Amino acid sequence: MTYLSPNEPLTLATLAALLRGSEAVRLAPETEPPRAASLLAEPTAATPAQEAGHWLTALAAGTGPELPAALVRRLLLLAAYRLGRAGAAAEPVARRLLDFYNREVWPVVYEYGSLGAGYDQVPLAHLGLPLVGLGEVNYQGYRLAAADVLGLFGWEPPQVPPALALGLLSGSDFTLAYATEALERAEHLLRAADAVGVLAGSPSSLGLLTNARQAIEAACTTDAPAPASLAELLTTTIAPASDLDHALAQLTQVVAQVGAHAALRTTALVAQPGHLAAEPGQQVGLLALPRVAASLVQQSGPWPEANADHVPLRGAAAAQEARRVVELAEQLVGIALVATAQALGLREPARRDLGPAPSPALAQAVAAFREHVTFAAHDRVLAPDLHRAARFVREHAWA
Repeated sequence: MTYLSPNEPLTLATLAALLRGSEAVRLAPETEPPRAASLLAEPTAATPAQEAGHWLTALAAGTGPELPAALVRRLLLLAAYRLGRAGAAAEPVARRLLDFYNREVWPVVYEYGSLGAGYDQVPLAHLGLPLVGLGEVNYQGYRLAAADVLGLFGWEPPQVPPALALGLLSGSDFTLAYATEALERAEHLLRAADAVGVLAGSPSSLGLLTNARQAIEAACTTDAPAPASLAELLTTTIAPASDLDHALAQLTQVVAQVGAHAALRTTALVAQPGHLAAEPGQQVGLLALPRVAASLVQQSGPWPEANADHVPLRGAAAAQEARRVVELAEQLVGIALVATAQALGLREPARRDLGPAPSPALAQAVAAFREHVTFAAHDRVLAPDLHRAARFVREHAWA
């Protein structure tokens, strides 16, 4: 059993370890959360119409694609941690969110509807609907009514008074789910890029993400001020660019540059005769790789450098864009890996001098990669290979 402690900062390392683990996660049995009651101040002028179910239903106005399960898992943990810090009254809700997490019951949440930076109430309303037996969830591959799943497990809906509903809706957990995943994947991507030589001998870029890591980690334990009413919660005023916004802009710029370097490496490999084709003049499919890479680079930018007064995007949009650009860069590094492995595969059989021999770590990575993407001796449909390559970049344990 693994415990989530409201009395300790939720570091990115702790969050990543919890998400990687297979054990059930429970709220630590602590009775003195550090911010007890601050989130749960009673709203003014409460009326019967302000019941939790009414608020959650009214605000569940998300649109666009559904969040993938990986992001919903992360969102559940972040929301449970934040509510666990809010005092004893919020504990039942925090524990039920962890019940969802442990049983792989994923509330249906949509991508669009949040401004971020404390304006995540629309996706958080979708996350909260199943708590009171409303809305839908994904469970074991089926989309089901939340009430049916609560009945399946014998879960009684926890009490969610208006003050607690305001607390549930006032966080930035949706934005942070995107931001923390983007950072984890970006750091992993930079290790992959270094390992396969995508940066063409440049120093590692991991250090460029240090400030971004610190800002995102700080945001995970920063609680928004408690709103006094639903009207205050629904204010649409956009706050000035925050440290988190600047961190996400920096992360996106670094990752876009890594992807662009990968595209250049792919183009250079394809441009050198004999580097990729086992049958020059007949095997032409690999010549399309630079074109594919260039199209992904176009989708990744350009990203202007953020300054003290302006960032390109803010809040949830900045976090979502960071994750999108990371995903594009994973594909670009995967394409470069396909080209690099193809060149290495021609080295020994043809006894050609195609550059320096790979390091032992790279040779080991290429051997592992060959279990997913085999050497292309002849033209074949490359799309499945490119998808497998991006997944390998994302999941391989790079040194």
